Amino acid sequence: MTDLQDNQQSRNPELQEEVSGIAMSLAAAMAFGLQPEKATAELHRRLKEILKWEGLSPGQIAFLRGKIEKWPPGYAERWASGYAAGLAQGLAKGTLAVLEVRRLSISDDVRERITTCTDHARLDDWLDRAGTVERAEDLFRAGAELDRE
Repeated sequence: MTDLQDNQQSRNPELQEEVSGIAMSLAAAMAFGLQPEKATAELHRRLKEILKWEGLSPGQIAFLRGKIEKWPPGYAERWASGYAAGLAQGLAKGTLAVLEVRRLSISDDVRERITTCTDHARLDDWLDRAGTVERAEDLFRAGAELDRE
């Protein structure tokens, strides 16, 4: 496991416990005669179930998908990075779309701040509030506690 994968997995003790428990139970089952192919298939089935959990980070998703799909070394990190960038881009695009549909004026500074942000929590907050702010600039004022982090 790479440092990024290990770091992302360990941030969620429930995920770490679940994956460790699955691995241990399948190792024990193989000791009692379960065929390795069947153990691998069961591991992949269980990891796919975990992928349905809410709130997994891109690193955690990459860790699980890498285990299932047998990704080569380094691929999970690149996948997680691309996934995170795509998610941020989608949240930014959604925020701008809501502001545009509401016919609010969006300055170049506001547009740049939204499109260059990579903090998913902040972008998610901005998207939520884009439907209620009076001016696009108010996105940043109402979330001052996030903007200071």
